[in-house]
Amino acid sequence: MKMQQLIMPLLILVLYSCQKEVSFQGNRSSQLGGSSEVDVYVAGADSVFETAGLFNSTYGIPAYWKNGQPVYYTDGTIGYTGTAGDATSIFVSGDDVYMTGYARFCGSLRCGDEGMFWKNGISAYLNLPTYPNSLAVSNNDIYVAGSSGYLTGTGGNAAYLKNEDKIDLPSGSAGSISTAIAVSGNDVYVAGIGITDNILNGTQNYIAKYWKNGNAINLTDGSKSAQVWSIAVSANDAYVAGTEWNGDSYQDANGDQLQKGIAKYWKNSQAINLTDGSNSADATSIAISGTDVYVAGIEWDGQSYQDASGYSLRKSVAKYWKNGKVVNLTDGTEDAEAKAVAVSGNDVYVAGTVNGHATYWKNGIAVTLSNVESDVTSIFLVKK
Repeated sequence: MKMQQLIMPLLILVLYSCQKEVSFQGNRSSQLGGSSEVDVYVAGADSVFETAGLFNSTYGIPAYWKNGQPVYYTDGTIGYTGTAGDATSIFVSGDDVYMTGYARFCGSLRCGDEGMFWKNGISAYLNLPTYPNSLAVSNNDIYVAGSSGYLTGTGGNAAYLKNEDKIDLPSGSAGSISTAIAVSGNDVYVAGIGITDNILNGTQNYIAKYWKNGNAINLTDGSKSAQVWSIAVSANDAYVAGTEWNGDSYQDANGDQLQKGIAKYWKNSQAINLTDGSNSADATSIAISGTDVYVAGIEWDGQSYQDASGYSLRKSVAKYWKNGKVVNLTDGTEDAEAKAVAVSGNDVYVAGTVNGHATYWKNGIAVTLSNVESDVTSIFLVKK
């Protein structure tokens, strides 16, 4: 069975919440009312130590930046103790900084990844999946959604952790994984990706979905592949951001006929397209502020260029949409990605990368966080 799209290990999912609010927003989203004076936390990975592991690979290390100042969770060495890896989600409550991620452990023959959870820099065992993608803290309870690796169509069951307890979510026989989590009052919302049980149009496609208190809601029917990365909740409405491959057709460098991704979000089960499918695009993060909907993402509509194989490509542009109206953060001359969005009063914060360097934008003004190869996965705002 040929998969239409290949899913990477799900490492880039985010959570934001205000420490004084009752409603906790989901992965890659944030909302703060009132004063716009905030501390800005951005989580990801930094290769500042230029760590060389086995097999001549270079790895980043889990890190976060508070108001632009880096905090490294390891010294960059790699070995049996495990240090290299990535931070995938950050949450701040009072004086406590919670972070999930993964660490790379290497033995004599191979390297492997292991899910990690830190509170104030101290690691703790939480029976985590390999890649814990999204983190929420509500009433001192810790919620984590994640994946054990690739979604291959041969199984896998979506689940999340509440403290030490694993809660399985109903999945089809082909399997599913969880990518983002949000907690609002007593309700737990988990976004995820499933696979069609039957082959459609010669392919077995990904299905965008979410669960509310364990009840599954499919957002797509499987006729086209789709996946979701972020969830937020406001006034009992669930907002989910992701991508569906139903745009214009094109031929890749291998001669395979594919369709371009359309960035979109769903309010409950109603789909809202953000792009028209003429260029490939992804919606990576969503935040709700009052009646306004903010979505961060990427569209490959920058400068055209040819890769080493002579294949024509376009540079990726970091952007966000406010109520469907696009705001470009970069001009298309450099590869850039927007991966997380946060809102405080009238200020919009977007975290991502420019030419592989960790960056965030406040109202469109860029702040470079690292001058070496680095990644950004999550943003979190705390009122001062």
